[in-house]
Amino acid sequence: MNGRILDSAAVAAVVVTFFAVAIFHSGVANLLVAWFGAVALGYYNVYVRHDRKLVDDTGGTGRPVNHAATLRPAWR
Repeated sequence: MNGRILDSAAVAAVVVTFFAVAIFHSGVANLLVAWFGAVALGYYNVYVRHDRKLVDDTGGTGRPVNHAATLRPAWR
């Protein structure tokens, strides 16, 4: 599966959940959905899109990591 389609589906799922909760349960529930959505998308970006072994291998050099080089093949 193309990585960009997976990216779009993940963001769309968070947005749809956010608006569904906003319609029926506004307030703190909406804040929780937004927070958990941001955490889930951050986890997705770090552990699904990028190869952690490549990030760790380049992280010890003291130079900034080229995140385009650490993407998994589906996102290149």
